[in-house]
Amino acid sequence: MRWVRYTAKGDAAGLPRLGIVRADGVIDLSRAYARYCGAGGVEDEKIAALLVTGSLAQWIRCAQASAFAAWLPAHTQTAELAWDTVRLHAPLNDPMRFIGIGLNYRAHAREIGQEDPVSPPLFAKWNSCISGPEDPIVRPRGCGALDYEGELGVIMGRTVRDVSAKEALDAVFGYTIINDVSARDWQFRTSQWLAGKVADGFAPMGPAVVGREEIPDPQALAVRTWVNGELRQDGSTSDMIFDVATLISILSTLTTLEAGDVIATGTPAGVGMSARPARYLKPGDHVRIEIAGIGAIANTVADAGDRSLRARHKGDYIEEE
Repeated sequence: MRWVRYTAKGDAAGLPRLGIVRADGVIDLSRAYARYCGAGGVEDEKIAALLVTGSLAQWIRCAQASAFAAWLPAHTQTAELAWDTVRLHAPLNDPMRFIGIGLNYRAHAREIGQEDPVSPPLFAKWNSCISGPEDPIVRPRGCGALDYEGELGVIMGRTVRDVSAKEALDAVFGYTIINDVSARDWQFRTSQWLAGKVADGFAPMGPAVVGREEIPDPQALAVRTWVNGELRQDGSTSDMIFDVATLISILSTLTTLEAGDVIATGTPAGVGMSARPARYLKPGDHVRIEIAGIGAIANTVADAGDRSLRARHKGDYIEEE
């Protein structure tokens, strides 16, 4: 299944709700739960409470939701809400951990003159970095080198510690798209990259979280990024130095990974800082990132203080099932 968080268009004050993707639109999970209970399903106050919050991370962590989740595929075939009536938000906005991986594609390492790392470079991003698949990317005041990084995002489905690479993919809930937006002039002020990675909205995410059952091989996905219609990144997850299973195994030796945690797995060649001269983002630029099997996100760059810009390209975001 494919999971989204959404509000009705024009409902600026409404809290995002959980939904399931269909080709013609979205099914509201709260309404589906009411039908489930009406059909004889056991009502559970924990499920009802988490549906009010609209938190996919809480849904993933809720063991009581398993029976309802098993009921969903056969009873949610037709969308209730058409695409043109909803606004998509980041499908998951409250992970316990949001871990970024640097320098994880061989072609990207070569384009910046680096050897393949012997261990994955790690950094963190805050929850405040997370924004929606069509929200503006706001260039902070004082940033002169704003860059894009199209990445496969991994959403953990259960808690693991010291998990083997052989077993790691069984712990995945699903996959999404992340733009690991980076302020390069801030990133390289010190040997630690954090300053260039954690500005508000520096992780557009979406359009959905696609269940791992729909992506049996995360190392066989095309990753492409366009800026103003020009193809800048054209890579494949097969070029990863540390594949998804290995990354999960390594990270689980450093910290307990919990259900709902997010891993941004690195970016292919073609980032703006690698061009000669460098090609950094400026206000008005339109960035579209597409990953095969997941869909696309599309965001427009705005300067700090101007949050009115929003990329709205009908049909640009969800890949049909």
